[in-house]
Amino acid sequence: MTAHLPSTRLSNDFVKLPKYIAVIGGANMDISAQTSVALATADSTAGHIHCFPGGVARNVAENLARLGHITRLVSAVGEDVFGRHLLDATRAAGVDVAAFFVLPSQRTASYLSLHGPDGDMAVAVNDMALLECLTPEVLRNYTGVFDAATCMVVDCNLTPVALEWLMAHASMAAVFADGVSVVKCKRIAPWLGRIHTLKVNRLEAQALSGQTAMSAPEACLAAAYLHQLGVTNVVVSLGEQGVCWCDAQGVTGHRPARRVSVVNTTGAGDALLAGLVHAFVRGMPLSQSVEFAMACAELTLASKFANDPLLSVTAVQKLLSASSLQF
Repeated sequence: MTAHLPSTRLSNDFVKLPKYIAVIGGANMDISAQTSVALATADSTAGHIHCFPGGVARNVAENLARLGHITRLVSAVGEDVFGRHLLDATRAAGVDVAAFFVLPSQRTASYLSLHGPDGDMAVAVNDMALLECLTPEVLRNYTGVFDAATCMVVDCNLTPVALEWLMAHASMAAVFADGVSVVKCKRIAPWLGRIHTLKVNRLEAQALSGQTAMSAPEACLAAAYLHQLGVTNVVVSLGEQGVCWCDAQGVTGHRPARRVSVVNTTGAGDALLAGLVHAFVRGMPLSQSVEFAMACAELTLASKFANDPLLSVTAVQKLLSASSLQF
């Protein structure tokens, strides 16, 4: 498999640039279908189909850029129409894409999701095999990018060997991790002690902790258990039940979700993680970080895109102003 590799000069140039956040993981084209009536099995259902840039790491990077951060994304695309569109759209959103790995004659990763009329995802299929190209040998070319970052965000779309290399060889900057899915979140299990903040949903929390996390009290216990396993901060998203967390002191908390008009659930978790990273960089305690992050997710839930193009610190402040919380 041939590819365009970065030069040593590229990595050195990253070190000279101002403080930034490094994000490593999935970038893919999202193909999202939402029905206007209840889903019919073994038959077609009327609805709308949208195609837009996605991928957990890519979405987090775009959200961070919209929140005012210099963000550098390390990911991979094919040299095809989807890949070119992903690069152009991500660059236009303000993300530095110079560290993208471009693979000729390969198809760009894609994610197909089907949503009912309430916006909730009913089923999804991911085609992320391209990310297997992000091997330790390839990541080694970006060592300068990782070492000079203020903090690093990884998603579990990365292979176990790639995660192992990053955890063992990247600098001691704070590492934020997204579980991605029940199957893939287990890839981070050997490295829980290296994670500053772990963002998972209830099913991923259950898979990693071995404990039920369907209710808020259960999710708090699962978060506390993962903290005991070495994670500094654990944040568990519960959808309409809100968010639970366990902070560095082992203190747990829960904030119910505000009532919002849900257009599309895709990308809300990525916005939540971006909000947590932003709040960390700004020095907020975890309880306030969760407030800010949930507002980011709420804005995204109201957008038909995986990334709300209107997301900004000002937009988040406006959403939080009703409760007199200013960040």
